[in-house]
Amino acid sequence: MKRRLPAAASAHRPFVRRALAVGVGLAVAGVTAGCQVNNPLTTELQYAPADGVQADIGNLAIRDLVLVGDGSGPLVVSGNATNRGAEAMTVQMAAQPSATAEPTTPQGGSELQLGPREQVDLATKGLQLTGVTSKAGTLVPVSITSSTGGTTILTVPVVPAVDYYATVTPAPTSS
Repeated sequence: MKRRLPAAASAHRPFVRRALAVGVGLAVAGVTAGCQVNNPLTTELQYAPADGVQADIGNLAIRDLVLVGDGSGPLVVSGNATNRGAEAMTVQMAAQPSATAEPTTPQGGSELQLGPREQVDLATKGLQLTGVTSKAGTLVPVSITSSTGGTTILTVPVVPAVDYYATVTPAPTSS
């Protein structure tokens, strides 16, 4: 009876297999890592998850700013304003002249007082922009001025008074 001895190369096969597996793993990791360079993670991108726009003007933080209306009357300002500073401020909002405005109609704005560290829901303050004939679905340039932070112009969307904007209506006028 003859005895069989294992081949000398078989002792190296587990090492070769492991080295090959590690090499393939590193190659796959290197190839797939390149995907991240061309396609950044969307969870790292900043965006406003709301209908409106946002802006920071000094210590004034504006969030979810929209104009509610149908173009037949004043546009009601809806959104949120926060004074992040330690002193009171005055906030003024006014529509900028645009191609959708009647040239003979003066455009009026609104003013709001914010105390230190105060946050307000703009829809409850009765702020309106008059003389603007923009309909729902359009964008209106609006200048926002903070007495402590300067002025910026935002392009604000006009939305119809339906769904959760159904309760946003112009403030009653005194007669």
